[in-house]
Amino acid sequence: MTQEQLVTRAAHALVDESAVEMTAEGGRLLEVWTIACEGGAVRASAPRLEVREGMELRCRLMVDGAPHRITAVVEHAEFQSQTRAALVLRVCDVTTDGDQRRSARVDIELSASATAVVCDRLVPGETLSAVLDDISSGGVALALADTRVREGDRLRVRVRVFEGTIDTEVRVMSTRGGDTAGTIVAGCAFLDPSPHASDIVGRLLDRLNAPAAAPQREVGVRAALGIGAEAETASEPAPRVAPTPVRRPGIA
Repeated sequence: MTQEQLVTRAAHALVDESAVEMTAEGGRLLEVWTIACEGGAVRASAPRLEVREGMELRCRLMVDGAPHRITAVVEHAEFQSQTRAALVLRVCDVTTDGDQRRSARVDIELSASATAVVCDRLVPGETLSAVLDDISSGGVALALADTRVREGDRLRVRVRVFEGTIDTEVRVMSTRGGDTAGTIVAGCAFLDPSPHASDIVGRLLDRLNAPAAAPQREVGVRAALGIGAEAETASEPAPRVAPTPVRRPGIA
């Protein structure tokens, strides 16, 4: 695929989202509404007082099933309403996301909690119910029934497993739609986990990655006691033989 084709597909991915949270200069987050595209140009709108021509906007989206970083420039901006500006965004760079977890992920399904630490739309201390969707030595994926979680948010994740309690901070690296409406899956990276938390994660991964034990053949009671076939034969009673009648003298 050429870079031009990749740019076009990225533009279509932006339009397919309809509403995309993009990062502007200084780390500010803007919700951009995408409308249509032609080639690498995307018609959109954004908060009127927060955009200007020449501004770079970035986001992370799935393109052809793989995560990509998309950079777009505001090529044209004009008044649309008191609150919105009409935009033409020009997609200028598309690269494969380099923030993917390098360690292997293991699927799992466990109840967890996620407490807001520093978040864009969550109050510090607000706790959300979550489901641990997968785990690796570098992070976790959380399924959440709350779409306010955003890329860049810091959360404290707590989940109890057989090996102990994982209680550590994470940073949200990406979000995607969940299996049902109103849900998302947040890909998170661990932030300086304690040695205790790292040990629990390591032992959990060892258990999840352990090969399944081979089914054992049923063992009889005699075999369990060390009695073999020969011993069993020797221990069997001798066959009963009818006694030979004894004739007494004088008796026919």
